[in-house]
Amino acid sequence: MNQVLSKIGQVKANIDISGASSARSASLLCELVELQLMQNVMYQLPQSLMPFRQKIFSHYGQDGIIAEIFRRIGDGSRRFVETGVSPAQNNTNLLLLKGWRGLWIDAGLAKDEGLSTNLQILLREGKLKISRKLVNRDNGRTLLSSRGFAEDLDLISIGIDYNTHHIFTELLSLQPRMFCVAYNGMLPADLDWAAPYDAKAVWDGSTLHGATLGTISAAAEAGGYSLVGCELSGTDAFFVRHDLLQGQFLRPGDAMFHWEPLRMHLGQMQRHRSAMPLPA
Repeated sequence: MNQVLSKIGQVKANIDISGASSARSASLLCELVELQLMQNVMYQLPQSLMPFRQKIFSHYGQDGIIAEIFRRIGDGSRRFVETGVSPAQNNTNLLLLKGWRGLWIDAGLAKDEGLSTNLQILLREGKLKISRKLVNRDNGRTLLSSRGFAEDLDLISIGIDYNTHHIFTELLSLQPRMFCVAYNGMLPADLDWAAPYDAKAVWDGSTLHGATLGTISAAAEAGGYSLVGCELSGTDAFFVRHDLLQGQFLRPGDAMFHWEPLRMHLGQMQRHRSAMPLPA
């Protein structure tokens, strides 16, 4: 605790309080906010995932949480699918570095020749496949199946904003070891609400998109999964298959306990620019 308080004091001392805006000051302020948030006693409870959050390639701390979940439940085929992905910032670059194989799905991904050399090597070696399609409830299973990723999966990460919940419920039957799913942290966990399905819809920047954590968690339980934690930023929730829980997680399935409000400002901390994964 004394070390934490000392760190908070150091951060405060380095924040520009003159009124001048700077990226450095914003980053230090975000670090201070994170340090203070992490003093919440529930994050110190045994089996909590929050102490393991770490940003390497992910937008927030998803990299560390995903790694800790697989440390607890083990990995199988070391295969993943991620929807809504950018090459430099996503939830699965770290897995590629560890030798996993996977499929990225995003209509906005550059053509192969426009990707980094490292990614082009992974594509040629068959360790990474790409689908440049707008994924929705109607085509999700087909996209995965056509590229050989409809079975024997460890992770499915879904973060496409508007239709996330509908795609999640469609892919539940594929039974990966875990899901990482974006939820609407602007709405309370106990509100039962999901955006009406529209196959062509994309997020318009409004509050009404995706689904509440409670709605997603209820669908997960019905499909054989339990909520085991959320990212501090209030963006992603993590679900583990029932047969893999084995008493290793804190209050599984309790959406009210695990819910985090949206804290997009936590992504403002200055860090080294994310690099592309090297071939494993």
